[in-house]
Amino acid sequence: MKTVEATLVEQTQKDILKYIAENNDIKRLPKEQELSKLMGVSRVVIREALSCLRALGLIETKRKLGTVVVAPKIFGALEYIVTSRQLDRQTLKDLYDLRLMIEIGMADTLFKNKTEEGMDKLESIVSEQYELEKEMVQASEEKRLEIANKLTDVDVRFHRALFEMTGNKSLMDFQTILRHLFKLYVPKVERDYRNETLVSHISLFNILRTGNADEFRTAMRLHLTTQFDDMEKNLDKVFEKS
Repeated sequence: MKTVEATLVEQTQKDILKYIAENNDIKRLPKEQELSKLMGVSRVVIREALSCLRALGLIETKRKLGTVVVAPKIFGALEYIVTSRQLDRQTLKDLYDLRLMIEIGMADTLFKNKTEEGMDKLESIVSEQYELEKEMVQASEEKRLEIANKLTDVDVRFHRALFEMTGNKSLMDFQTILRHLFKLYVPKVERDYRNETLVSHISLFNILRTGNADEFRTAMRLHLTTQFDDMEKNLDKVFEKS
């Protein structure tokens, strides 16, 4: 059961947000004592409410200026939540699903905003992956794990580069948060790179260079097949460690 104090703090947060909305040209909040009178609550409650709003990225405390209203990062608070490692299995699964849906659905934006600089970056990444996969075939058992970890890093960088190419700042912020989901990946030291059947990063790169959005969308869905298939197994590994 929530305490009266907690409920009052939450209500005060809403009242402060309402005050900001009704004074949409406001750049700086009144001092705590004045807010206390405006909201009809103690300064302790005001302080707690402001602390919560500050954690959400809605306000900042600046030297000589006091408490100022700022444009928050849409996914700012979500990053703290994801990195807290306190998410339950269903919530983590929902984020995993969301990441897959976004990657499949961003094809049109990618083709609209792709640049030569972005394509050069992707080409460098897929070239690095190609060399690592060749090295994996001949590697010793102890070397294979090292290479597999490098390939996982390459995988992360490839998908991050795609998000960056969309030019969507909020989407890039979201991908930064989703990088934590890549930590669910198990390095594939036993994967046979000579008989790869799924759509590879190289194939995605070539489609992005010479194909169209519909082709890319279909190819990305095939590329992510193992992520759909391995989702429950990867989640199992996360909660085995917790």
